[in-house]
Amino acid sequence: MLISDTGGGHRSAANAITAALDEIETPFGFEHRIEDVAAHCSFPLTQLGLGYSMALRYAPPVYGALYHATNGRRRYRALVRFCEPLYRERLRDLFIDYRPDVIVSVHPLLNHAALRARSDAHMEDVPIVTVITDLGKVHESWLTPQSDAVVVPAREVLERARSRSISSSRLFLLGHPIHPKFDDVSGTKEELRRQLNLPRDSFVVMLMAGGEGGGKLLPTALALGRARLPIHIVVVCGRNEALRRRLEEASHVLSTPMQVLGFTEKVPEYMHAVDLLVTKAGPGTLAEANAAQLPVVVYDYIPGQERGNVDFVRRNDLGSIAIHGSPEVVRAVRNLIRAPERLDQIRRNQAMVAPKRSSRQIAALIAKMANEGVPRLRAVASL
Repeated sequence: MLISDTGGGHRSAANAITAALDEIETPFGFEHRIEDVAAHCSFPLTQLGLGYSMALRYAPPVYGALYHATNGRRRYRALVRFCEPLYRERLRDLFIDYRPDVIVSVHPLLNHAALRARSDAHMEDVPIVTVITDLGKVHESWLTPQSDAVVVPAREVLERARSRSISSSRLFLLGHPIHPKFDDVSGTKEELRRQLNLPRDSFVVMLMAGGEGGGKLLPTALALGRARLPIHIVVVCGRNEALRRRLEEASHVLSTPMQVLGFTEKVPEYMHAVDLLVTKAGPGTLAEANAAQLPVVVYDYIPGQERGNVDFVRRNDLGSIAIHGSPEVVRAVRNLIRAPERLDQIRRNQAMVAPKRSSRQIAALIAKMANEGVPRLRAVASL
């Protein structure tokens, strides 16, 4: 599993797939390894994760401009030619050392790299699977016709892949890889609320901003907490301990009840227990919300990279878009509270766009390719 720790979503997707692979025991089990490819590169690619985090924290528009500047066939090929000497030999040696049965890329910048390194290692019989983890109009780097299988998360991505000459026989519409435990949540909403210490009769709104927390989560949570809406708020701060402490202190003086969480393994249960999710436009979080049929309010996005996810939500009517500040978020939440019929329609829309058992389907495809090598069968696109 090839990733780069530029944000937490790619590792989460890889973890979801490996968790599903661990469930497969016949005819044999699977050994797997998740590799942050930057660790095998030369400078400056070794600093890719740090550079990504710094750009998003201090200069998001610059990151967005870079995203668009490389989002074209010729422009991206030029980027690949520039980067090849920084990774080519080391990634080849990694493949030769590990001798994988299948190579899975879960990062847009690693698809062409994997193909080149596989060729250098003389391992053309080892299948390469690209698992696209963005929604909507994805970046050119995801679209590799030479991959032996390309897993797409939504019909919009399927159509874009076809427009880039990826053969239908290599395309698999299986959904975004979310952890199998999202499929396994049991119990009614009332039972889950009792387990999670949530009020039974309140409209519960959950706020998230990915595993690291941050961004506009603090002002958004405070604005909702001061808005005197008839809601109960749950804020998931992830690994951002400073944010958790600050919100816990503020919660004592807010007019709205607020439950503040750090990192939690119970996100699947919370998503099935609450009524509305206020989130940035991370594709993994949106896919999880769709699987739980939990309407969303999108309050932020990463320029360039996540803009397609915002468009995906808007085009499929999966919730409200409120990206122009906290007052707009408050209005969006207020409007949805007052429109139960609209919430019901959103849930129906989510049920239509969310493929079932996505990670388990992807794991089954990988298992099949491990058994049969480079596939010659026609792909079956399914929802």
